[in-house]
Amino acid sequence: MLRKKPRYFVGWLLCFGLFFSAASGAWAVELQSPWKFVFSLQGPGRGMALPVALYVDKEKERYYVVDSTGNRILSFAEDGKFLQDFTAESSLEKPYDMARLKDGSLLVVEKGRNSLTKVDLKNKKTDPVVITYQGQDVFVDRLEVAGGKVYVLDRASGRILQLDEALKVTKSYAMPANTGWLADFKVVDKKIWALDQKKKQIYSYDENGRTTPPIQLAGLSFPVSLAVDQAGTFYVLDRHRDAVVVYGRNGEFKYRFLTKGHGRENLYFPKELLFDYQGRLCVVDEGNSRVMVFKR
Repeated sequence: MLRKKPRYFVGWLLCFGLFFSAASGAWAVELQSPWKFVFSLQGPGRGMALPVALYVDKEKERYYVVDSTGNRILSFAEDGKFLQDFTAESSLEKPYDMARLKDGSLLVVEKGRNSLTKVDLKNKKTDPVVITYQGQDVFVDRLEVAGGKVYVLDRASGRILQLDEALKVTKSYAMPANTGWLADFKVVDKKIWALDQKKKQIYSYDENGRTTPPIQLAGLSFPVSLAVDQAGTFYVLDRHRDAVVVYGRNGEFKYRFLTKGHGRENLYFPKELLFDYQGRLCVVDEGNSRVMVFKR
């Protein structure tokens, strides 16, 4: 004669099965990352002191890494091979970000003199400019050049400003009401995508400065940088959790990858995130003094 199994035992099995299924699903999500390590940009000898930004030159197919403490910019070939470093004859003061203009000159954000400095490589001249808006100095943080236009993030006001060739402000993109603090922005397909660090949200501006409703992101601790691919997928760099977190168009969580450490699958206080001209994902890994490049 068969004994009946106690109800509490059956209930326990059911709970365990649900827990196991949920855990398995979570692991499946975690294992969906398609990104594989390709190489690191590290520089010659002792490498870089404090990499804080990366600029990708699509025309020249080169990478430029801003080394803030080293007061220099290092260039690398498309395969990650180091080419040379640039110090503007030792005149750079804590460079923080950079971009290249159509005429071949460089624009460098210098925290040391709070300037947006134009570097004429051909004539070896530098022209530091302190940007002002409405009678106040602009504390330039992040820099983007897209569609022949210059965009900067003003750390003081939280605004994104559009500049002309003379580095005069021509348009201001104010933060929407009830927002927190901008950490980063990217210009993709004529849209400005902004990352709100405090509220952990993403919103965008159109060409007329109108904003979309914010997209709420879950599972973040301290987001510092944003990248957007051609499919509209969001990639957010979490500095405190040393991870890249990926979200769908509506902010739905997809997966995360990389963890704290010093190996190929690790980050240590990362700083910036962006795509290169081949669609590879680049992560400025400040704590490990390198830039990591991944491909799908």
